[in-house]
Amino acid sequence: MISRIKNNIKYIISRFTLIVSIVFGLIAGIQIFIDWDNIGVDNTKNKIAILIVVLALCGIISLIWGIFLSNNRIIYSKDEVEIEVRYGDLMKIAFPKKNKTKRIVVIAVNRCFDMVVDKDLIRDNTVHGQFLSRYVHNDTERADLEFEIKKSLAEYDYEPILLDRSNKRYGNLERYPLGSIARINGENNITFFLLALTEFDKNCNAQCNKHQYVECLLNLFEYYDSHGQGMELYLYPMGTSMARTGLSKKESLDATITLTKISKEHLKAKTTIIVDKRCKNEISITDI
Repeated sequence: MISRIKNNIKYIISRFTLIVSIVFGLIAGIQIFIDWDNIGVDNTKNKIAILIVVLALCGIISLIWGIFLSNNRIIYSKDEVEIEVRYGDLMKIAFPKKNKTKRIVVIAVNRCFDMVVDKDLIRDNTVHGQFLSRYVHNDTERADLEFEIKKSLAEYDYEPILLDRSNKRYGNLERYPLGSIARINGENNITFFLLALTEFDKNCNAQCNKHQYVECLLNLFEYYDSHGQGMELYLYPMGTSMARTGLSKKESLDATITLTKISKEHLKAKTTIIVDKRCKNEISITDI
């Protein structure tokens, strides 16, 4: 809780200033018609006590507003383009239980589009791993997904290079270009854009430098412009932790916001950047 207050202190102060301005504006307006003496406040001590109580209430409201109610922020809205940042659970958005309006969910994957979730290849705590764990439940579904991925990549003329086991000791050996996108249908009007971001070395450690990260996101937005069909776009700050870009979670969010805003001409619909709600104590979206 203390960390969340520190992360949002500027926003909390701004809310406090706003609330105090409104409250004391209202009090001043009331005093035009009703004097303090008329309501039994006839000495300085009582007036000071009321002032302290009012300020304390304004402070409490500001804290509640800044910590619990500030779950989203519109960072750009003009014409057909709207860019929003909000806390949430990407997997709940990606796998809804009921039909939703048509939307696209971006999932960052490795450039070989590996399918195996384990300690050596794709960790189950990564977004890629969580996606596979929910999308694939048996070998038949895994084979079907692999077929659909290759079909989609071929449809958009992505040509892989063939590795050998000296390049990568485990997993798929067809490596696609950085920024390749496989378009996969989900359930309840969800379409997945599987975005090839990281490259595995021979020991299956994911690699992606900052320049590749930027190039990959720009490719995503250009692809969306041509193939997004105006559907809502959901993405998240990628490239942290296992991707080894060297970006912190906050730096990844800042980079994603910047690249999204400068690519707004490609985004003729609503774009939502989802920040994991478990990161509220680490990442503030109120000061972006």
